[in-house]
Formats: sequence, C-alpha cells, structure tokens
Amino acid sequence: MSVICDPKPVETGIIVSSRADRVLRFLETCAGAPEKAISLVSPKHFRRSLRILRGAGYVRRCWFKGHDPLWVPVNYNVPRNKKEYLGRSALGWLAARLVEAGADFNQGIAVFPNSSKFRVVLYPPGSRSNEPMIIIALNGEKPEAGEGLWVNYDELQEKDLQKCLNLL
Repeated sequence: MSVICDPKPVETGIIVSSRADRVLRFLETCAGAPEKAISLVSPKHFRRSLRILRGAGYVRRCWFKGHDPLWVPVNYNVPRNKKEYLGRSALGWLAARLVEAGADFNQGIAVFPNSSKFRVVLYPPGSRSNEPMIIIALNGEKPEAGEGLWVNYDELQEKDLQKCLNLL
C-alpha cells in the first residue's frame, strides 16, 4: 500500500484570508498535519482555510488507507510510505496540542511559555541525546529512560497536552 496525494501544483495563487494564512503557517512549522489536528488550531474555519490553500496551490492532501487525511505544504516532500505518514501525522498532532496549550512548535523544537525548549523525536527509532526531549511513542510503548518527556501518539488524538505528557 502506498500514500496517495494530490498532484503538485504548477504555480501558487494569492492568499487574502488571514485565517488561511494562519493555517498555512501552522502546517509549515510541522511539515503537515491531519485534518482533525488542524481543527484544534482553527476550530471554526479550518475546512474553508484548507479549501482556500488547496485551491491556491499551497497545500496537498494525502491519504493512506485506514488513516485520517494529511495536509502537507507544497514546499515539503509528501510522505512516501506508512512509516513516514504516521510520523508526519504524529508531529502534526503534537504541534496542534502545543498550540492549543499556548506553546509553540517549529522545525522539531517545542517551546513552552516559560521558554523551556525540547527537541521532538519519534520512537521508534528515536535518537538519544543529553538534551531535553519530547518523544512521541508511535507504538504506544514507553521509551527507554532519558531526560525529558514522552507522549503516546494515540493519546495525542484524544486528550489535551497536559494529560498526555509523561516523565521519562
């Protein structure tokens, strides 16, 4: 089974909607997110914003059988297989939960309101380091001990961030 995506647009149009621009900026921070995660960032206007962005050629919709659609900005590669699709979805969910909690996510770094920074990694495989991390467990298993926090991917889809975060 492979990932199916909209064709890459030839050119992009103009975005005049500030709400659509906000959704695009969010998607660019996490390289894409599932539709339900995007609804946390822009609850009332996410569907219209996605239609605007797709029509203007700024995002592509991707599908993988049995999983929620994933919206990917055109300046990022689309996921090629299930592993990449799930990883990108997990990052999108974490980014949405961070925004919902008043925190920020950009290029793999979670920044909380108190300025604490955590590098975000997926587990498995999850590279280990001495810096504080948030590990997203794709398989639901607690990662090996380390410095930082971990979240279960399935819980990110159902609970707010505070209820998902666990100490390593």
